[in-house]
Amino acid sequence: MIKNFFLFVILWCATIGLMAQSTSSNGLKYNNFRNRLKEEMLIYSGNGMDKGTHLPMERKTVVNGKTVGYWADGIWWQGHYLAVLATEYRRLQLEGRDTEATLQELKAALDVYDRLDFAAERCWGTDTFTSINGFYIRDDVSNTEGKRLNLDEVQSDYHFYCGKTDAFRHGPSQDQAWGTYLGIALIQKFVDDTAVLRHSADIVKRLVRGMQYTDEKGKPHWQIMNPVTGKIVQKEGDIQWLQYAHGTIGTMLTGENMHFGNSNKNRWKNIWEILQDNVLADRDGHFTWYGVMALAAVMNDGGSRSCYDWMIKKCDKIVKRRPDLKQTIIFPHLPLINVVLHGYTGKSLLPKEIYTDYLSLAPENGANAQMINGEEIRTDAPWNSLSLFCPWHNYELGTFNMLDYMLLYNLVELVYP
Repeated sequence: MIKNFFLFVILWCATIGLMAQSTSSNGLKYNNFRNRLKEEMLIYSGNGMDKGTHLPMERKTVVNGKTVGYWADGIWWQGHYLAVLATEYRRLQLEGRDTEATLQELKAALDVYDRLDFAAERCWGTDTFTSINGFYIRDDVSNTEGKRLNLDEVQSDYHFYCGKTDAFRHGPSQDQAWGTYLGIALIQKFVDDTAVLRHSADIVKRLVRGMQYTDEKGKPHWQIMNPVTGKIVQKEGDIQWLQYAHGTIGTMLTGENMHFGNSNKNRWKNIWEILQDNVLADRDGHFTWYGVMALAAVMNDGGSRSCYDWMIKKCDKIVKRRPDLKQTIIFPHLPLINVVLHGYTGKSLLPKEIYTDYLSLAPENGANAQMINGEEIRTDAPWNSLSLFCPWHNYELGTFNMLDYMLLYNLVELVYP
């Protein structure tokens, strides 16, 4: 009996040692990816009003001997960057570590929204708009700024579309807002700085108001209008189907009533519920899936069941429907965001090991894909795509920004302390 007891203690200690080693290894990878983000994957100046700064690039690769940095859907990525910083801030707090550097980085990242709003109208040829009005560009990175990261070339929405007055792709879109909602909801949950909380609420107010338009007959529409050209930025009716969710989240994150027109009426609430119930109707839903689930996570709306349980069920169905994506969980961060924002009182929280396995499988140098001797060499699943945020992007080449790893790591540490 005594021998068995000592054997049990030895095995238990060995198991705890392996677990600690695994956690430590994942933490070291986090630090590595964070340092690389600040040094190689964004232009870090400490001042978010400096052109091109504090915006993470999505990937970097070498093309014909030239190092190329890619920025696309910049505000969508920016929202997830805010989420990383907010959860890092809280994790450091709980660990009794200094949070000042993270707070200053977060302030600079929020300033980017003001900078891109101030600069937007110039891309359509006018300087007459001198105030922040909710119409923004997605990035402002050109080859000039790219030289600060030793890039030979920058490919960005700004590079391709700014100055082309007939273009609309560089302007706002509701999917840019989805990512921002996630980040700002986490800021308001975890960051105890009055100026940051006020600024983040102002950003949400501008983004939501920027999707609301009253026509010449006084009729309200959920549409994004370019104030310079007077043209619709997204196709007509694209936003209206989610207007209840946008208005509800705007109200949650600003403390003001952000509904518009009939967005708070039962008709649009019912349409939102239908979208939730039928979010998988489109086999290749991509951003439709992500948008509905990200909005639900912030709203804490799972219909008749808990939001977390609803999301896990939907994620599991997507895995079975899209085995080509090679994921065991789709959007693994979204259910965890719901838990840290709103708590969980059920009994079916997924075991921590599912998430730590994801983290452990990430290569120490980060996810990437390269062409070597005419053959595409890609990181093994689940890190085989541009990001866990958009796993259907499994064809891009380069070194990826690893915001997905960083956010998942912080969330796991917060949900499973």
